[in-house]
Amino acid sequence: MVRKGDPVRFRTALFAPPDAREGLFALYAFNLEIAKIAPMVSEPMIGEIRLQWWRDTLEMIFVEDRIRHHEVVEPLAAIIRSANLPRAPLDAVIDARALDLDPAFPADETALGDYLRDTAGSLTLLAMRALGGGADGVAMDAGQGIGVARYLAALPALAGQGSRPLPGEIDWRAVRNGDVDPVFAQTVSDMAREGRTAIARARQGRAELSSSALPAFIEVAAADRALAAAERRPGTLLALAEPDASPFRANLSTLWRSVTRRW
Repeated sequence: MVRKGDPVRFRTALFAPPDAREGLFALYAFNLEIAKIAPMVSEPMIGEIRLQWWRDTLEMIFVEDRIRHHEVVEPLAAIIRSANLPRAPLDAVIDARALDLDPAFPADETALGDYLRDTAGSLTLLAMRALGGGADGVAMDAGQGIGVARYLAALPALAGQGSRPLPGEIDWRAVRNGDVDPVFAQTVSDMAREGRTAIARARQGRAELSSSALPAFIEVAAADRALAAAERRPGTLLALAEPDASPFRANLSTLWRSVTRRW
């Protein structure tokens, strides 16, 4: 599931010790299960019901000491228990994804920033904890940078679906036609700068991390490069729609980050 749905995190998880990979895969699969709810449902109420199923599932794991028979729930419960993971970041992922069901979201850049921190930031924190790390602030900042980079990379697809994925008075018809909209350009530039600032804060705290937590942070370097490119050329969707790196190049980059322990 993770290999198909999130190949970047799949590659980074392979650099964890063998006995830690299944826990990471469970967390990343949980994230995919939550993220796919909004695109799959025909109306918000159905999505809310599915999100509530996951909230109830967490209640069963953390409070009732029960586990549902489910391909993601069972390994998720296993890593929660073995790594003593906190519940709050898991709840944050679910609650933030409820905003995907709101056609008025995002209302402003602050709301969007909070959403990215609660989703990608929380997931990075959980991955770090699963690997034995203990610098929550570093993980949240690193995850926020990753989240901003991933969101900006997804803008061409989101806008192509007819949605309005950024706040402000943006002429989305012009943007979809490849024209420059000043509000769009300014918003993208601001987000890219905010993402890079979050990554810079995370890098200042790298010394707080144990070496075992590295696989949770390997993506940071690629995210920073993508954000720098978006900040330089924020004007059009075309500039954000960079071609995917070849699998060989992506794997080589991930390997280099793992070997040098630099992110």
